[in-house]
Amino acid sequence: MRMPLFRDGCSLFLVFAVLVACSGTAPTEPMSSYASSETRSLNRLTGAGELALLHRSDAIEAFTGGRTRAVWVRDLGDGTDFLGFRDQLLLMGLDTFDEVGERALIDTPGHYAKPLITPRGDRVIFADRSDGSVRVVSWANQTVRRVVDGFPLAVWIDLDTNVEWVYVGTDPRGTDPESYGEVHRHPIDQPDHRELIWNKRAVSGDSFQLSRDGRLAGALARWPAAGVMDLPNGEWRQLGEGCWTSLASDDSGLFWYFDGQHRNLTIVDTRAAVDRRWTVNINSAPGINGFEVYHPRWSNHVRYLTMTGPYMVGGGGNKIRGGGHGVEIHIGRFSADHSRVEAWMQVTVNDGADFYPDVWVDPATTVPIPKVTVPASADAGSISPFTVSPVTVRARVSADVLLPTPLDIAPYRNGLLVLDYEVLEVLDGDYQPANILAAHWIIRNSEVLPGAARPSGTIVQMVLDPYAAHPELEGERLVMDSDRFDLPLYYDTGSTP
Repeated sequence: MRMPLFRDGCSLFLVFAVLVACSGTAPTEPMSSYASSETRSLNRLTGAGELALLHRSDAIEAFTGGRTRAVWVRDLGDGTDFLGFRDQLLLMGLDTFDEVGERALIDTPGHYAKPLITPRGDRVIFADRSDGSVRVVSWANQTVRRVVDGFPLAVWIDLDTNVEWVYVGTDPRGTDPESYGEVHRHPIDQPDHRELIWNKRAVSGDSFQLSRDGRLAGALARWPAAGVMDLPNGEWRQLGEGCWTSLASDDSGLFWYFDGQHRNLTIVDTRAAVDRRWTVNINSAPGINGFEVYHPRWSNHVRYLTMTGPYMVGGGGNKIRGGGHGVEIHIGRFSADHSRVEAWMQVTVNDGADFYPDVWVDPATTVPIPKVTVPASADAGSISPFTVSPVTVRARVSADVLLPTPLDIAPYRNGLLVLDYEVLEVLDGDYQPANILAAHWIIRNSEVLPGAARPSGTIVQMVLDPYAAHPELEGERLVMDSDRFDLPLYYDTGSTP
């Protein structure tokens, strides 16, 4: 066990400065092609020195309240393999209790995807796309074992028997994103035992998660239909449209889906007698600077989530596809009522492209009390200092923005583009700033709309509603290439030249 590194006041100050700124017993097979005889140097893997990494481990523990592990994949190629389809990926991990920092759990590059930390925290389930298999690697000795064919959807522990299960998708449907017609579960240490869990609707591979009792799953079935299903093979209930669904690991029934802006979560209380949902912004973390984020996932601990970002490189309307070596792993801590993310911690610090994270926090940990209290009435999804209300304006496009194509926004079939306008005249309503951000439709049913292009200097009259007032847009792709994150976002309900 790693002994605490910091004892004096200066060291503790460093920890909190960082906070503000930002083994199974189954038989195993030899590591063979999964691990080389020489591991890469620590600095090459991390882009930072050992002492700095130890400082970061203590900072992470101060943030989460206890031992924390994270896994992800790192693209050694051009930094765009954000879903793990090519063969230049390392399976990476970080354990705050040791003195290694970021390290390769499997240091031979491969086709790795969707790493999931097992409920006890000592192993990692992952997909090997090279042969369509589910595999498990031990955290302690990095031995790798093939489990079954298929794609890993979720891990779960039966608290009555203490058996850990992996839920596996089979019968791929060739969709984008890929979905699976059947879901079976297997004990990780007795994989020949198989139980059918679901086959009523195809489910997407990246967005399946279970409640503590295993009777409820959150899923995309299939994209973009977001909802929950009773297991085994019970009722499906659609709750919205989006991507990267997630379900709280307790029995609260809290469920989220990610919006087409790649900036906000819609959280739904599935246990409430009446529809109860709210929006939580997740791209306001330090270092994200308002850009898009991706891979949001609830951790094993209901107060913590993880995500990746910022995505600043991609063009053509899809910055996610551009990936980038500046993409890092982040952990967020929900407030106790899940109305907002009350604090953020950047987990990785390197020059690699880090994707597809999962985080495990010691279930016995005591969640730290936030140092800064945010009023309960604060709207976590709003960054505007003034009231947003409908308005009609004459405005001029401030800059040329490349018009996305249907291919750019795929697999979305509909898309809107946000432009920055200079306000020439306010015709109705109240609006004070000199510039305004407004989204207008550019693509419908994978076809570019007439008049979608608005070059710099184009003058339009727009009837604008607050974008957040149109929940039907939450599952649509929203392309935004502006850095004016201080301005509220509007929706162009009808414009004229």
